Amino acid sequence: DHGPAEDLTAAQPETACAMEVAMPTFLLGFKCAPQPEGPEQMRATAVGELACDLMMGESSPLYVRLYSQGLINGSFGASYDILPGAAYVYAGGDSKDPRAVARRIVNANFGAALKALNSFESIAVSMAEGCFHHYDPYRFPEVYDSITQQDVLDFIRENFVESHMALSVIHPKEG
Repeated sequence: DHGPAEDLTAAQPETACAMEVAMPTFLLGFKCAPQPEGPEQMRATAVGELACDLMMGESSPLYVRLYSQGLINGSFGASYDILPGAAYVYAGGDSKDPRAVARRIVNANFGAALKALNSFESIAVSMAEGCFHHYDPYRFPEVYDSITQQDVLDFIRENFVESHMALSVIHPKEG
């Protein structure tokens, strides 16, 4: 038992500091519901990673739009992680306007995510190797078969919300 359940509301929505960096660097976190250990955790990881890839992966409409607008560069990345008693999505990189990136992620077009689900199978298969290095890889087919498009969309709708979000920004020190 890990004690009382984690409150999914962000304790501190925004924090910032100044350091020797060339341009602002940010990390955005979304609290997610904690997951039990075992097979269900493997499934939850697959759903979370698929959701991150669909929403913010390099081939997602959101990533392409943010990149073409100069709001992110190749340093941008996002992932889902599970720890004992906690789970979270994080995204980050360099950006001239981290708040705008955070806003776009929260407001991301779910229609675009739905369109991206057309390539659901190819995304899932390509992620399998990296995603399951700490689980029994032979269980992957049955776990993958149990995941539906609705599972991934529900994850996106439940977790990419402002109340669960915290933004941390490192600004360049003034000359």
